[in-house]
Amino acid sequence: MAIDRGALDKLRELVGGEEADLVELVESFLEEGPSIMQDMWSSGRASDLAATRRAAHSLKSNARDMGAAELSQICARVEARCASGEPTDLAEIDNAQRAFDAAVTELRKIFNLGE
Repeated sequence: MAIDRGALDKLRELVGGEEADLVELVESFLEEGPSIMQDMWSSGRASDLAATRRAAHSLKSNARDMGAAELSQICARVEARCASGEPTDLAEIDNAQRAFDAAVTELRKIFNLGE
């Protein structure tokens, strides 16, 4: 499973228990996530460590909130690698893309959200 439903329950509690508020956050992730993922790809290919780090950090935090633990962990590794000045690992960004796609698919299914 790409999504930890317990994390979604915690997020629901944080927003006051309202399903509509949780759905709004999920929709925001679904709307903004692809752009952040694209930023990670383009900055990674350009070896722009600062930009790659920012994108990985942003996606890591958002993924954690959504219960996408695998995506969050991959992004944490990308962020740490950039912070240490190591060259971008495009294979790891590819792993992030796969985890992101799985998380998006599962969130859409959980909340019955179309493409």
